[in-house]
Amino acid sequence: MTNQEKYLKVAVSAAKQAGIIFKTNFGKARHVRKKNGDPRNLVTEIDFTIEQLIKKYIHKFFPDHCIMGEETGWRSNNDKGEFRWYIDPIDGTSNFIQGLPLACISIALWDKKGPLIGVVFNPILNNLYTAIRGKGSFLNGKKIKVSTINKLKDAFGCIGWVERDYGIKLFAKIIRVCRKVRGLATSALQTSMVGNGILDFYVTRDLHIWDFAAAILIVTESGGKVTDIAGNPPSADSQGIIASNGIIHKEIEKILKSR
Repeated sequence: MTNQEKYLKVAVSAAKQAGIIFKTNFGKARHVRKKNGDPRNLVTEIDFTIEQLIKKYIHKFFPDHCIMGEETGWRSNNDKGEFRWYIDPIDGTSNFIQGLPLACISIALWDKKGPLIGVVFNPILNNLYTAIRGKGSFLNGKKIKVSTINKLKDAFGCIGWVERDYGIKLFAKIIRVCRKVRGLATSALQTSMVGNGILDFYVTRDLHIWDFAAAILIVTESGGKVTDIAGNPPSADSQGIIASNGIIHKEIEKILKSR
């Protein structure tokens, strides 16, 4: 077993263990609170429970790796370490609270070159996306590929936003030039859906690294393309992304730059 395969095995095991807690509490989370008083940005006790479980599990196998979680920040014995894990314990928390089965657990490992391992797991639908850099992307063990739609006017995609006014402007731009557009409120899952061709594209802003760290690898390893909103390669500091099948990417960039 290569190091990359071991990293993936540990990440998948952590996601599946966390998935038991996720599934047990789905649609009935307690102690829901607003982050910074924002009613559109919710967190539950289950977010913290899952994040701590994943952190402890990864740390047991890789004590020298840095680990970042959305809710509790960094855990590290080696601040200058090459390997950095990014965890989103529940991506799509509002969906999770409401009982809408569009939410997931996201676990990524990055090195100095960017994403190395990606795991996105929806325990409710039992959909497990996995990727290793250079080895392809898989859904429940079967290799996946992006769509072959070659014109934006024929594309089916999703958008995401936090700031309401930006969301209105983004929707107005995109809806005029594509076949259909949706907003599912789970960045990691929507990005992953580009990877297996359910979606032809996904555009969003107001992100953090844990929102896209795993899923962008799933897209690129399935033949797609991911950039930041300006069309540059994504980084840990990116605050928005365009994920697509690659064929329609330039069209999307052009639309976003238009007024």
